Amino acid sequence: MKKKAGKSDITQGLVILLALGLTACGSKQIDQEEIFTVLSNDHDLINAPVYAELESGNYDENTVVCLNSETEIIPGQIETVSGTKHKLWWVVNQTAGESKTYTINRDEQCSTVNFSWETVSDGATRLVLGDQPIIQYEHPVYDKDNVEETKKPFHHVYNPAGNELISNGPGGLYPHHRGIFFGFSQIYRDGSDEQINIWSSSNGERSEHVEIIKEFTGPVMGGHIVQIDWKDREGNSFIEETREIRVFQQPAGESLIDFHSTLKALDGPVRLEGDRQHAGVQFRAAQFVADHSEQTRFIRPAHLSHLQPDEEIGEEDMMNLSWNAMNFKIEDQPFTVAYLSHPSNPDAEMSERLYGRFGEYFPHYLTADDPLTAGYRFWITTHEEPSANDIGLRHHAYVSSGI
Repeated sequence: MKKKAGKSDITQGLVILLALGLTACGSKQIDQEEIFTVLSNDHDLINAPVYAELESGNYDENTVVCLNSETEIIPGQIETVSGTKHKLWWVVNQTAGESKTYTINRDEQCSTVNFSWETVSDGATRLVLGDQPIIQYEHPVYDKDNVEETKKPFHHVYNPAGNELISNGPGGLYPHHRGIFFGFSQIYRDGSDEQINIWSSSNGERSEHVEIIKEFTGPVMGGHIVQIDWKDREGNSFIEETREIRVFQQPAGESLIDFHSTLKALDGPVRLEGDRQHAGVQFRAAQFVADHSEQTRFIRPAHLSHLQPDEEIGEEDMMNLSWNAMNFKIEDQPFTVAYLSHPSNPDAEMSERLYGRFGEYFPHYLTADDPLTAGYRFWITTHEEPSANDIGLRHHAYVSSGI
């Protein structure tokens, strides 16, 4: 696999050391003080989510914990992975070269607002932070008499500073592009030349929500794991997608959304193909952006700084970007959506469209024994347009955190 452009200068920017006194040698009974040290080696960590792994029967997802450092008390959140295995999540801020040590405190009440899920309708659930909507999972039941409204699940994105959607849904220009979405326009099962188009889903093929496997709620992180089946023209499931979304606590006016997907072939090998405009994991902004595309600008890594920000990227520059960002306005409010690609993703081609869509595509040969995993982080801000360095720091934190 080729290195993504800009990856060669990434060093390990984050190390978490877990010290459990005498229990660090493998005992599962934690009866001493839990201490965690975060080292930010080469880069600043700015509102960066991190986790430490725990093995103890003394925790569950209802356990309220705070983390004490020398200078602050901040919320922590327990996620149970299995049995006595847990992850402890929190958000850190520290400068390059700084070391911070945290101790678990179960006696403090340090969070004032939590992530939670609420039902919007039979086909939509919404993640809120307090009473502020963050994302909305649209998962309608497929209806062959109303294909346009029901042909794919996706995640709508809300204004981090308000309660209005900044992503596109059904309707408007190219309505098969919706929020944060995933698909391929040219899919072929072994032994068949029939094209299955999960991108447009016009001939009975579609991606369809099956179930919500797990929900995450708490003061640090909210999200869920869902199963989505990709179905052929006859409605038979041939790919199972497990999609994991996590949203992390951020300052006012910002959102941080992690997207992680695993695709598994159910009935023989599958070729996932398409092109950079019609496949992959992409973000589509609201219709207002398409109506005012002259206001769209792109922020790119340093090696692409010679390109004009109001022009779409060309084929010669589109390969293996570590990150890209799109700046646009809805009414008079500016937004920047930074798209951070995990270096473990396959080699990919970036796509940009001034009407408000961007993301990357890669072809892949999928089998039951060799599933595809892909990971992305979306940093959304309403503040002054971030610099390439600002976005690069977020990408370094994403890469080095192990998430």
